[in-house]
Amino acid sequence: MRRHFCWMNRVFRFWVVWRSTCLWAVCWCCGLASGQAFPSRPLTIVVPWPASGAADFVARALAKELEPLLGQTVIVENAPGAGGSLGVAKALRAPADGHTLILSSPLDVVLAPLSFPSAGFTAQDTRAVILLGHTDLMLVTRPELGAQSLADLVAMLKTRAEKPLSYCAMASGSPQQLIGLRISALAGVKLLEVPYSGLPDCVKNLIGGQIDLAFLPITGYFPGLVDQGRIKGIAALGTARHARLPQLPLAQETRGFEGLSMSLWAGLHVRAQVPEAAVQRLHEAAKAAMQAPGFRKAIASTGGTQFPPMSLEDVQRAYEADVQRFQTMAKAARTAKP
Repeated sequence: MRRHFCWMNRVFRFWVVWRSTCLWAVCWCCGLASGQAFPSRPLTIVVPWPASGAADFVARALAKELEPLLGQTVIVENAPGAGGSLGVAKALRAPADGHTLILSSPLDVVLAPLSFPSAGFTAQDTRAVILLGHTDLMLVTRPELGAQSLADLVAMLKTRAEKPLSYCAMASGSPQQLIGLRISALAGVKLLEVPYSGLPDCVKNLIGGQIDLAFLPITGYFPGLVDQGRIKGIAALGTARHARLPQLPLAQETRGFEGLSMSLWAGLHVRAQVPEAAVQRLHEAAKAAMQAPGFRKAIASTGGTQFPPMSLEDVQRAYEADVQRFQTMAKAARTAKP
């Protein structure tokens, strides 16, 4: 009887160990399978700007290239409003599993929460997956103004202290406002800030002579207006002369404006809490998609310059540096404004 009990006890202990081992193996395999399954359903790229714009165009070109690489449908969803903050906020309410992305720019993920406190997020709530392309701004004037260079313009401004030149400021905290305030501070002169809801109205009034200056992206139809002489190009605000308008000198080449630049990028962001494996998977797929001729053509057609291949770590470092730069400029702008 005693030997029988011992034998039964050994059988029971073996069964317990075997069952635990099997359960552990099943759980491990399930975990491995779930990790390999990403993405497990269709993905959504939220564009915080209206349909038919440059951001929407780039997002749709990217989605087309991503689908075969990720093995899932990629949906583009426009959610414009409040300087891009509505679309970003919507994406950040989605589960942090990597299936919802943001077609991002400094306007929406960095500057919008600084201008709209009700946005409910900060730049640190998002993580950069990849930087796709960028475009520089340029300083332009109405042709009749007579300035031929940034130095000419500064000299003109200093003679008009009682009646400062006007510029399109767009929204509060916009790149146009920030660069306008920065130029005012560097030159020690005043500029009259005139708010506009969009670039088309700004350009219309610039051509019509109601506005003196504007800061426009070197993209879309704006370079053509410079070529036609309908607006006067004064300086490019990049770090290298732009291939589309190589005749424009850099603002940095003018004494007193060294280091002055303003470039806007487009990228992909996700919630900061998305698992590392999913972020890496998205990064590799997006990097491959950027090499496709169709996507290269899409970036070129917007007037943008495609970023060279970057590691995920380099992408995040570049993003964090730009966040710091824009936040510093925004803080200085708030201090400078009366």
